Amino acid sequence: MPKTLLTIINQVQSELGLPVSTSVIGNSDPTTTQLLNLLQGLTTELRRLHRWTNCQWEWIIEVSPAQIFTANVAANSGVLTNVSPSTSTLSVWTYQCQFPGIPTPARILSINSSSSITLSLESPTAQTGVTFLAAQDTYQIPPDFDFLTNRTMWDRTNRWELLGPDSPQMDQWHQSGIVPTGPRRHFRKMSPFMNNGQFRLWPAPYEIASNLQLVFEYSSTNCVAVGGNFAAPATGYDQPSNFTFQWTTDADQPILDDDLLIKGLKYKFWQMKGFNYTDMKNDFIDYADLMWARDGARPTLNLVKRVNPIFISPANVQDGFFPGPVGPNSF
Repeated sequence: MPKTLLTIINQVQSELGLPVSTSVIGNSDPTTTQLLNLLQGLTTELRRLHRWTNCQWEWIIEVSPAQIFTANVAANSGVLTNVSPSTSTLSVWTYQCQFPGIPTPARILSINSSSSITLSLESPTAQTGVTFLAAQDTYQIPPDFDFLTNRTMWDRTNRWELLGPDSPQMDQWHQSGIVPTGPRRHFRKMSPFMNNGQFRLWPAPYEIASNLQLVFEYSSTNCVAVGGNFAAPATGYDQPSNFTFQWTTDADQPILDDDLLIKGLKYKFWQMKGFNYTDMKNDFIDYADLMWARDGARPTLNLVKRVNPIFISPANVQDGFFPGPVGPNSF
């Protein structure tokens, strides 16, 4: 059972020969306050030094088909008027818009009213009653997102891995170049909008007729269970509110190993006081290496000649035309 915040601080105080506190949060004692702040920094440092399995989460994105509207637009203008139906289902910067003549990456820059929007690019010609599509290509990243787990971004509906994350150069080549689309969908993370950033797809999902389900895994910033509550979320894949990134109550418990926090906090405190902390730091590093080595399973490394697998795996299943071969050369 993980130790609580109060227990962790008390054990450090006892081992260092310091007075033991009866509380941590709200305590005005300078030593207790310093230990709390050092523990907060240590927790963040440890969380980012390793991809801890306890901090790994899965995120689901539901991609809906494009919405169909009609509108009027003047020549050399990005303002769409007489939009029908209402613009209430749209949002700024998360939707691309497409109609004849408008450049491919045009997106909603502002929503002026229930019947008017402004696009980021202009239509070269005047059009009345033109039909345009609005497709959402930008989605919220989870608020506790720290960093992506490589090669976990998949389109589960079509059962293929998305390409990316694209570099800014590749993304601009897609948006601004001659060949804007391809056989596979790409993704990238960008901008600080929508809280912790955006997850953007390319091309925008104009072609889909029903929802797509996308998924990716990431490392969470949350590594403290508030009040020691380790309960799973009630519904869906939402990050439960009982996990956070900082210590808030004396009953909080760490997701990371509590003995690792104790060893690290001892050497951090001794270092701040100007004492000889070398042995404490070495003890912490040795224990951290042990915890990293034990965190999650590891594959068996075979040093003999490689043998082809007898079962189906990603290495022997092609991306398309399964089971194949097909076409004129299928003989």
